[in-house]
Amino acid sequence: MKLSKRKARVLHSAIDAWEKSAQITPEQAQQLRQSYQIVGFDWRLLAVYSFWIAISSLIIAVGVLLADDYLLALLAQIIDTPASVLALLSAIIAATCYILGTRRRAQYPEKNISNEATFFFGVFMTAVTAAFLRETSWIGYRYDAQLLLLLTLVYGILGIRLSSILIWLFALISFGAWEVVQTHDLASPEGYFLGMNQALRFIFVGIAVLIVSQFAKRQARYQYLSEPTLFVGLLYLLSALWLLSIFGNYADATVWADIPQVTLLPWSILAGLICLGVLYIGIRFDSPLCRSFGITFLLINLYTRFFEYFWESMHKTIFFAILALSFWLLGTKAEKLWQLGQELQSESHKH
Repeated sequence: MKLSKRKARVLHSAIDAWEKSAQITPEQAQQLRQSYQIVGFDWRLLAVYSFWIAISSLIIAVGVLLADDYLLALLAQIIDTPASVLALLSAIIAATCYILGTRRRAQYPEKNISNEATFFFGVFMTAVTAAFLRETSWIGYRYDAQLLLLLTLVYGILGIRLSSILIWLFALISFGAWEVVQTHDLASPEGYFLGMNQALRFIFVGIAVLIVSQFAKRQARYQYLSEPTLFVGLLYLLSALWLLSIFGNYADATVWADIPQVTLLPWSILAGLICLGVLYIGIRFDSPLCRSFGITFLLINLYTRFFEYFWESMHKTIFFAILALSFWLLGTKAEKLWQLGQELQSESHKH
């Protein structure tokens, strides 16, 4: 068994503790020590980072491609092929990537990272297909929201059918993008839809994704989708609340600029209470994801309020001194909690 230096130290300490407490014999302890090897460099972590960098770069490429009408038109002229034919070709390439990813996963199930990366190229080509469909005369730019909804359905179905978390995550991302475009098209000239600006509207997107997460958690065949869906739902909900605590329910930047920041305090209190609620749920039901999101966004909201209310009114020396002190106290508290966790872990090994 190959372990990183950090994991090897933990395991070595545990074996020593078991040997000292006579839970295992010296011979068994020596046998356990010889059963693992220390890996000097975490190649798996490098592989994960490499694939994520590649995926991130391609996401940026897709975004630029979808946003740049000139680039799409130029690409069509260079290839000298109708957009409908290009859409068909890219769809075939996407389907090929999905098929190859499925076969590769069946043949090499242990290579999970590269298998998911293969699926991503299918995701990429599916988005390219939508981009070329947008260039056709029979669809055009009038149906951007419908194309995003179609992408959501395609990614969602493929994510479930292929049991791919990566494809499913893109379904959730496409769903969020669809809501933004759809409600923007239906919004009033002032930017409101049903009396709500974009930040307030996006709260309901987060709630919808969280409901899907709970549904997946209760279904045995979909439980593998529950955690990533919860991640996206919390990210959508708490990010929207944070933006709402800054801008309130205002869609016009000039109107918002004339509003005293203190009038947005109710939104800040609402965001803080929901962060506390998420933190409580994480503690109550032992959910590390909820705990992490709750405490992270609670701190983000608190420091945002600090900058809003004291940046202009307080001398900068005092401002940064308080900021430094708060982070020092936060780091000290985090260190104590980490030490407590280490002590509890050591006690559990002893018993």
